[in-house]
Amino acid sequence: MKKVVLAFSGGIGTTACLDLLKRRYQAEVITLTANLGQRASANTESLSEHAWEQGVSRTFVEDLRSRFVTQFVWPALRASAVYESGYMLSSALARPLIVSEVVRIAREVGADSIAHGCATKSNDQIRFENSAAALAPDLNVISPLRDAQLFYADDIKKYLKERRIPWKESEGCFSITENVWGTTFQWNQVPDTFDPVPESHYRLTVSPEKTPKKAEEITITFEAGIPTALEGEALDPVALIETLVKLAGRHGVGRVDTFEDRLIGIKTRDVYEQPASTVLHKAKTALENLVLSRDLLLFKPSFSKRYAQLVYDGLWYSELRQAFDAFFDRAVMHVSGDVRMRLHHGQATLVGVRSKNSLYSRRQATMSSADDEFDQSNVEGLVKTMTRPIRVQSERQHPLWSRELL
Repeated sequence: MKKVVLAFSGGIGTTACLDLLKRRYQAEVITLTANLGQRASANTESLSEHAWEQGVSRTFVEDLRSRFVTQFVWPALRASAVYESGYMLSSALARPLIVSEVVRIAREVGADSIAHGCATKSNDQIRFENSAAALAPDLNVISPLRDAQLFYADDIKKYLKERRIPWKESEGCFSITENVWGTTFQWNQVPDTFDPVPESHYRLTVSPEKTPKKAEEITITFEAGIPTALEGEALDPVALIETLVKLAGRHGVGRVDTFEDRLIGIKTRDVYEQPASTVLHKAKTALENLVLSRDLLLFKPSFSKRYAQLVYDGLWYSELRQAFDAFFDRAVMHVSGDVRMRLHHGQATLVGVRSKNSLYSRRQATMSSADDEFDQSNVEGLVKTMTRPIRVQSERQHPLWSRELL
């Protein structure tokens, strides 16, 4: 092994990985630190200095926010991809992008291996390695923590202490779990299933009890299923999401406390903060209900659910996910218009929606005889055509009914 490119977040996990790669693998280490809109992104330069202090030969710091939103977040939003009971895939969408950059740098510097610091109970290790296998099957993929059996945060801290490597005591995560699309919480002492989530864990959202008394209404403009403007002002994708995070966050919108089935076969309690994604998913759904046909609305959720599972499972680069994109390109081509949402006490609710592609007609839906354009004289024939004979069986005629009970 000559050179290895490490996805470096600066946390205790990747800090230990950097040392392990040099000491155990005798490798020349190059690091990539990705800015995906995480709160610590302003300190990416200091992370680069931290890597230099540990003896890397080269560091890369990349601002990937725009690419993340346009090439990963927007396709997932267009597909209405939400995993299980509410996870909007913030971390799952980030991994394939990070891997693509790690691979690109590996090609640039002539590295024969790439490495990650994902926890051994995490889904991210599978996402990283699945993406690497799809993009660069010729490169070796190393998981230093897994190889060294450093499974727990305490084990990693002990290793760093023995090696006299400094780390931030407040850092408890094994990998980056925050980006512009949302935040995933992981803490060492996982609370009991009956305990509340500590309020101190939340970063992006205000407690619903402390939100403004007055509701706030916002209007979001969509074009072909993609948000393009707020309050009539066109914004670039990153600015639009960041603005929504602040607006929805101060009203406590976007908290999810749920139980989730991880890929390795365990059920975990996961907490997410996703203010912008919550508002955008709800607004887009409302617009779809106005402009899409009944058949498409009934069929589309099955594809959305499978799309979310593919992303969650680390199969972003699969043929099936790419084929789904072709379907959603066509399915949402008419999903354009304005959606008015109300933000209040932790909720984002629909106020109104309008579109030039609306399938709603007031003159057909009205209950007033004066303006009605719907010819109700044809309804009787339609009802008879759609009515099917149904044989009703009494309980006494049911084959499973016990004679002893009669």
